[in-house]
Amino acid sequence: MNKFLSLALFFALFFSITTLNAQKQEIDLKGYFQGKYLAERINGLSWQPGTDNYAYVDDDHNVKLVNAKTGKETTFIESKLLKDNNIFGLRSFQWVDASTIFIGRNHATLSLANGKTTIHEFGDVDWDNVIDQSIKNQVFVIKNSEGVFVQSAQNNFKPILLCPDTGAHIVFGESVHRSEWGIEEGQYISPNGNFIAFYRMDESMVEDYPLVNTGTPIATVEYMKYPMAGRTSHQVKVGIYDVARSAQSGKAVYHYIKTDLADGEFLTNVTFSPDEKHLYITHLNRQQNHSKLIRYDVATGEKVSTLIEETDARYVEPSRRIIFMKNGQFLYFSDRDGWKHLYLYDFNGKLVKKVIDGRFDIIEVYGMDAAEQNIFFTASLEKPVNQCVCKANIKSGKITCLGHEDGMHEPIFSDSKNYFVDYFTNVTTPRVINLVSGQGKIQKNLLTSKNPYADCAMGETKIFPITNKAGDSLWCRLITPPNMDPNKQYPCLIYVYGGPHSQLVTNSFISGGVFLEYMAEQGYVVFTLDNRGTQNRGAEFEKCIHRNLGVKEVEDQMCGVEYLKTLPYVDSTRIGLDGWSFGGFMTLSLITEHPEAFRAASCGGPVVNWEWYEVMYGERYMDTPEENPEGYANANIIPKIKNVQCPLLVMHGCQDHTVVWQNTLELMRQAVTDGIEIEYFPYTIYDHNVIGPERVHLWNKLLHFHNQNLKGE
Repeated sequence: MNKFLSLALFFALFFSITTLNAQKQEIDLKGYFQGKYLAERINGLSWQPGTDNYAYVDDDHNVKLVNAKTGKETTFIESKLLKDNNIFGLRSFQWVDASTIFIGRNHATLSLANGKTTIHEFGDVDWDNVIDQSIKNQVFVIKNSEGVFVQSAQNNFKPILLCPDTGAHIVFGESVHRSEWGIEEGQYISPNGNFIAFYRMDESMVEDYPLVNTGTPIATVEYMKYPMAGRTSHQVKVGIYDVARSAQSGKAVYHYIKTDLADGEFLTNVTFSPDEKHLYITHLNRQQNHSKLIRYDVATGEKVSTLIEETDARYVEPSRRIIFMKNGQFLYFSDRDGWKHLYLYDFNGKLVKKVIDGRFDIIEVYGMDAAEQNIFFTASLEKPVNQCVCKANIKSGKITCLGHEDGMHEPIFSDSKNYFVDYFTNVTTPRVINLVSGQGKIQKNLLTSKNPYADCAMGETKIFPITNKAGDSLWCRLITPPNMDPNKQYPCLIYVYGGPHSQLVTNSFISGGVFLEYMAEQGYVVFTLDNRGTQNRGAEFEKCIHRNLGVKEVEDQMCGVEYLKTLPYVDSTRIGLDGWSFGGFMTLSLITEHPEAFRAASCGGPVVNWEWYEVMYGERYMDTPEENPEGYANANIIPKIKNVQCPLLVMHGCQDHTVVWQNTLELMRQAVTDGIEIEYFPYTIYDHNVIGPERVHLWNKLLHFHNQNLKGE
């Protein structure tokens, strides 16, 4: 009787699970771009300046303040007050000071200072074209079809050209050096809004590179300046725009910082001192193995002193600005000990001490407490796939981890650093927001988001390390199909990138992106591995690929392939590859050097010949073609394309400014010569990738290609 009861319970449970899974939906790729799978959030969550009060916007669009210590909640701004001033549906804002907020959608500040409500609208600012702003100082930088201009309250926002030193192929107020070394902008407003440092780039000496626009009745050629490895690069200056004097005169009043090419031609990490008297620039030479931190006088542009010099047999990569202290000392980033750490220097550039030590890289710094005794940062202390919130005592160097739950922690600190709001996620957790004390104690849970994919049939994600032949741990992510039958064998898709400045495997929710989860739904085992050359594993792990791109990276990826072959549910005869950009280079490297291992491969925007890549990135990792002919030859895919044995899909954006179209066009030419069949798809109007809802087209193309070649569908 018990036997039959047990069988009945088993079948009841089986059919209930089967029915439940049958009701699960596939991920809606179009819906993803329409916001269907957004995790819950708290609108306007931020810290009131100078206090330990956090703010948020409630469901009725009131701005609330909560004291982190006492939990007392008050209404800072009532929604009625907002509506009375034509501000509706408030969801986000920016603090200007403790009594004033800036509402971007309305281009206005609202102040409650001195018991009065004051609304100030910046109606004369060209908001559609703002690229930088200091709301507090009422200074705005705009870029339109006529150039880059400054608008400030000092002349009622009348636009003034940032730099009249123009000419053919002169670019100013824009990102330079192809946005390397952390350069994301072309201008920097000083702390008090009195000056604007800006880049001026002369590209006239750089060779023209053609981009063909087929969207015109007769195709037209548009030229860009693209400095290829080993060829002539552009020249850059840094200018200083005087906001007040320019406003008074009605025209740009500016001068140039008197930099010297002998100090290094790449100008990075432009930083004003807090008192605006000095400008700090990190110079890097063309070889990228020697950097200098130099102090300049803002008023005269004269060089004051060289504070720090660093050299490295491989390369130096200064990508972070210095951090100033009240006593004139400053904190400087360096990986000189093999890890990205902080060093304390006095005003004259004398090393005081190494502040932080340990076998981990600092990921981000969030400032110091009021007494400047502790500095707060994130790092991967024990596992490189996790990100911890930490503090270090500047005097003793003692490091405290402010929370130990495995996953990724992103903090937002109060000014005092007594508290922070912790955004937490891991493989199984979409989003948790906690209020945490500066000692790491969770004070309150502010939000635990529901799983936005709860109605979807999702696979299981595992994160784990394997070991390569050199003894390094290589972290991997494995996504198995929903309801996987362990006695069945599945095709496997390896998604690869593998280049510097990347880390694909992290302990975060949907860390591989929605498409990889979708492929698991379609019955694929999906695998990703971070090889040597990727970041957050120390200098040696990242820099060991220098001059030989595609060697150690391929070796590590093949360790992943060998691991996959040990899994009984992976069909080792049906392993496919996909990658874009550096990942495209890796895909082509793998299938041409290990053609027997792969059944199908797809890639987009791949570098096939590093001689056709740009100076700043290419020469950092490969030196010039003249200096490293063997390395360039070994990494060249074109003579290897004859080795391809599997079906190959290659895609490329025809307007690609990063990896020029020449790469895959020449690959196709060689494929014809060698008799290799390649499926080729050009995305005619797209740049380096397909971004936005149109990406669904690319995803569907990848799905159909791999279904055909790995599943026979």
